Amino acid sequence: MAEEKEKKAQELYMQFQMLDQHIKQLQRQLEAVTSQLVELSMTGSSLDEFKSLSAGKEIFVPLSSGIFAKASIKDTSELLVNVGANVAVKKDVASTKSLIQSQMEEVKKIQKQMIDDLEKMTSHAAHLEMQLQNMVSADKNS
Repeated sequence: MAEEKEKKAQELYMQFQMLDQHIKQLQRQLEAVTSQLVELSMTGSSLDEFKSLSAGKEIFVPLSSGIFAKASIKDTSELLVNVGANVAVKKDVASTKSLIQSQMEEVKKIQKQMIDDLEKMTSHAAHLEMQLQNMVSADKNS
């Protein structure tokens, strides 16, 4: 009987450990998705600012993280937008903003699903932990 309880406790503990690792992985992924959402939001704000610029206006253009070059705006009516596979297409600011909004909506859906999954896993982990604690306290009381 004691062997069965010990085996059951070990199985529960292994499940708990695996679930804990999965929760941590999902938390990291959620952080990345949230970061992507912030970046898209900043891009949308930048597009709003870009709309108000006039031709000939000098701006700083990012070359890399923390490195900028001075440039002059020649045309504010169109942008080059990377659509994947090293392909860029010309788009106006409004359609680019619409594209960013669509991407944000998709990322928000993914974020919500991840949060829901995380809540379910956390609840399941708490249940497993309670089962383990009950088994340990039952053994102490016997």
